[in-house]
Amino acid sequence: MNQITGHRQVKTRHEIFYGIGDIFGGGSFIIIGMLFMFYLTEIAGLPPLLAGFVFAIGKVWDAISDPLMGYISDRTRTRFGRRRVYFLIGIIPITVSFFLMWVPVNLGSTAALFAYYSLAYVLFSTVFTMVMVPYSALNAEMTGDYRIRSRMSGARSTFSGISSLIAGTIPKLIIDSFPGSPQKGYLVMAIAFGVFFALPWIIVFTGTWELPFEQAREEKKSLSSIFSQFSTILVNRSFRVHISMYIASYTAMDILMALFAYYLTYYVQKPGIFSIAMGSLMVTQILLFPLYVYIGNRKGKGTAYIIGLFVWATGMSLTLLLGPESSTASIALVCVIIGAGTSAGVMIPWAMLPSIIDVDEIITGEKRSGLYSGAMTLVRKLVQGAIAMPLIGFMLDAIGFVSKQQQSAQTLHGLKFFFLLGPALLIIAGIIAATRFRITPETHAVLAGEIARLRQGGAKKDVGEDERKVCELITGLPYERLFGGEGKNIS
Repeated sequence: MNQITGHRQVKTRHEIFYGIGDIFGGGSFIIIGMLFMFYLTEIAGLPPLLAGFVFAIGKVWDAISDPLMGYISDRTRTRFGRRRVYFLIGIIPITVSFFLMWVPVNLGSTAALFAYYSLAYVLFSTVFTMVMVPYSALNAEMTGDYRIRSRMSGARSTFSGISSLIAGTIPKLIIDSFPGSPQKGYLVMAIAFGVFFALPWIIVFTGTWELPFEQAREEKKSLSSIFSQFSTILVNRSFRVHISMYIASYTAMDILMALFAYYLTYYVQKPGIFSIAMGSLMVTQILLFPLYVYIGNRKGKGTAYIIGLFVWATGMSLTLLLGPESSTASIALVCVIIGAGTSAGVMIPWAMLPSIIDVDEIITGEKRSGLYSGAMTLVRKLVQGAIAMPLIGFMLDAIGFVSKQQQSAQTLHGLKFFFLLGPALLIIAGIIAATRFRITPETHAVLAGEIARLRQGGAKKDVGEDERKVCELITGLPYERLFGGEGKNIS
């Protein structure tokens, strides 16, 4: 069924064209999350603690660049729109910045190596921000329909999952095809995937559109107010719950992915099954996206998230049974169960974002898609770079891990313990947060109707009692503060 949105119809092909953009977002973070830490310690020769802080250095800049890009994107005016123009600008920088992270350099000192890889990662993060912040904002500006948005998010997650599957299996196969020169293997991989991540943006650009500027409420803010604006989104109760769910599931995923290569190589002692194990996880993750979209559209995205994380926790608990004596089939089966849960953990938070932006509109009377997508992109990179990776580097150092050597029994025990416990605690936190998420298909329909009524000049005093209760429930604010009241002044 087609949905009229402005002057265009959202058809299935448009959902696909939109979803293709997350080939970059999904795949690049999988490669970085799984292999970059391993590359820094095993190939570049950085100590684990410094390798972890390569990621953290980039987050200082991200704290500035991500909100700044949201601000810039909201105010960009070109004949291609305010979001889509960045898809074209980013094509070449995506390839170059990804490649530079995997260049083996010999600079004569550990400090120089640390500086080079930190700067390379900062450059990549900047390019990622430039493209993905506008991309994340685009969903909310192509359609206002709850179910169409869910399908678009499902398409995005599907392509992200396909890219994650490719990125979780093929890079290691490329690297391993150069047994005498792993440095060359990483370079070939970097070139191939730099191009793979860049080219789809041509399709995204040509296959999507944006609402006319006059259909989105303009922000009247100065550049000096950008960071105070960024903090105002925390007034949104639904966003606070949503971002807690997002941080929990994505930090758990980052820890799982970053330790996976170490776990298979040193604890299970089967580095050769990396592609099989990761492929089993990723294929399952992709295949179950439609199921979680269905559950989200019928029962609510919070419910879909909770179901998925319970499955994920079950899979993680089964890793206690794995060891050097485990068969490839049993390891793959555990990965299938984990993938069945991570499917919801990685998709649902992004599927929630358009509805969160609607909640902000009822609070402020403005359409601040860029601000929210900037916040999501910033949090995504902070989760991986400022929390997960430094934590992993610290943990590897603390348990006595020594690169390319036989690990002690105590070190292996610590590795297994953290591989299980880290994600498990975060999964529990995510489930607890999701029980407080109140946006469902029913409450969103009420919200959308009230936004439409107020846009058309309806008086706030004429609000129905049910509409008042729903708006207060999902915003966390008294109705009187919404849409032009005190809520508008907070932004």
